Amino acid sequence: MTNFLEHLRVGIGLEASGSDLSEKEAFRLRNTLMIMPIQVLYLLANKYGVEIPPEAVGIHEIVDSFLDELSLEAKKEILSQYGDAGRVSSFVFVTKEKTPDIQSILSKAKALLDIKPESDLWESYPYYDEVEIDHATMTLRIRFHYLLGAFSYIDESTRTPKVFRNYWRGVVVYRPNRKILEIRVKHRSMATKMSARIPTYLGLEPFYSINLMDERLNKKFVDWISSLNSATIELPLSDVSGSIIITARKGMDLRTAEKYHQELKHGRLRHGHVTIKPDDDHKINFHIYFRNCHIKYTLLTSETDIEYVINALENISGGAMVERAEKLLTEYFGKQA
Repeated sequence: MTNFLEHLRVGIGLEASGSDLSEKEAFRLRNTLMIMPIQVLYLLANKYGVEIPPEAVGIHEIVDSFLDELSLEAKKEILSQYGDAGRVSSFVFVTKEKTPDIQSILSKAKALLDIKPESDLWESYPYYDEVEIDHATMTLRIRFHYLLGAFSYIDESTRTPKVFRNYWRGVVVYRPNRKILEIRVKHRSMATKMSARIPTYLGLEPFYSINLMDERLNKKFVDWISSLNSATIELPLSDVSGSIIITARKGMDLRTAEKYHQELKHGRLRHGHVTIKPDDDHKINFHIYFRNCHIKYTLLTSETDIEYVINALENISGGAMVERAEKLLTEYFGKQA
């Protein structure tokens, strides 16, 4: 059995050595490359000097070229920028005091891996998989998975009833000396649960959801973005209960539309699809649900993109004046130099 598994790892490009990625990292890198748009893969191939054979027409062949030709440094760089990013769902929480440095809470974080639940089939329970310091982003990553949702089916080979459980992955992103805790996960119920559990385990002050439906915070956010593409406006209960959805024409900023401002007089902005343009050649698109600060990125997004969105949200929630995205990005890269 051992020989078979080793041959399987080698066959799909996941063999690891002291000079290469770990097996878990190799799996994550392959999965990351597999879900990237083809045009992005070709841009990365040009950046890192990967030669994609003309006969490589399928995604598996293209990814194999990356795994074969990338240097270890390049693999780690791509994994750091995109391994936990991409088109992710992210919930953002804030606390009153800045978080301590990573080393002071690292042992408590690693102790999460020692938690041994009585069952590996509990619904809505976080099972901790990895605790890692990402040195490129200077963050602590707590990776976990959970089961949520199931359906019954009949096994055709044995004619016996079975249950298929939906398996989901999540990541807690801990930033030292900050007031933000980011939880990248699909379901709000799990994000809320982790926002309470992780600070308790790590001995931190409580974290709370950012309510961007607050009129003052809502205005700051809308003033900061580059354009508002669509909006859901919640109507007051005293009027016609419900909400109204307004969508801008392609290339138009909804904030310039009279209809948008007219409807906003009678309700509150509950959701928006927004664009941020750091420069003419790059943009970040995401849905944002204002009540619980839930972000769903709609384009392939890097850690750098997510970082300055998080920076802006931290400033908005803290009452600081928020710079436009273009200036914020320039300052961020200046600090990294």
